[in-house]
Amino acid sequence: MKKILALAVITLNSVGAVFAQQGDTPEGTYRLTRNGYEVFTIVSADKSFQPASLYYGENDADKAKVDAKAPDGKVPTAMNCFVVKTPDGYLMFDTGLPTSKGGKTLERLETLKIKAEDIQAIYLTHSHFDHIGGLLDDAGKAVYPNASLYIPAAELVFLKETMADAARQMENAYQERFVAFEAGEILPHNVLPISAKGHTPGHTAYQLGNLLFVGDLMHGIALQLPDPTICARYDANRPQAIATRTLILRYATAHSLIVLGAHVPQNGVVF
Repeated sequence: MKKILALAVITLNSVGAVFAQQGDTPEGTYRLTRNGYEVFTIVSADKSFQPASLYYGENDADKAKVDAKAPDGKVPTAMNCFVVKTPDGYLMFDTGLPTSKGGKTLERLETLKIKAEDIQAIYLTHSHFDHIGGLLDDAGKAVYPNASLYIPAAELVFLKETMADAARQMENAYQERFVAFEAGEILPHNVLPISAKGHTPGHTAYQLGNLLFVGDLMHGIALQLPDPTICARYDANRPQAIATRTLILRYATAHSLIVLGAHVPQNGVVF
């Protein structure tokens, strides 16, 4: 694990030179240019901290680890989604909350002069509301009328079990553009889905070139990057989530990938 963290520091330093700081882009957005792609981090809702108690786990030893790293009882967090400009058009990874629930995705896309109609494909990491809520408007219609919507098949099963109405609305809104896929398939625009189950049964990361979008692999980077065995209460299967977190961090560092997370503060970059 020490080797992973050392590599992470090197990678983070190299990314910082090309990632636009707040002020170079409109409020609530950041821009990364790398290998022919422009990546926009969209802060989809303004949220800065979580209580450390969300990470206490199942025993006193888990609590002690968290308290040592967060003595003030707060853990920095965020709520992000990502848009990538490619030669084929704009791709999106998760959508954030709907506007009616405080989501700012559409508002902040507009400040970047990106229209909802410009989004060609949306890739969902999983089916929690802060990731899928922005797909539909209050009337149940598709917010992104030209986008194909990709959801992991295992996650669609989970969604139907937990929020059947939401699954039905998504299918109705996106119709033939609603696509369930198996992990390992290469999706349009050369996006590679990678199973990241543990947080939810079908939780999925996506690789595009040297970019890796990891969704909720980590909720509190300040705790979980130095110690991947720490879990947020939201992880449905703790042992599986720990194994996945460790494996994907190793994979990313071994391949010098830029890792972007939905709950990583500021620009969304893990390393």
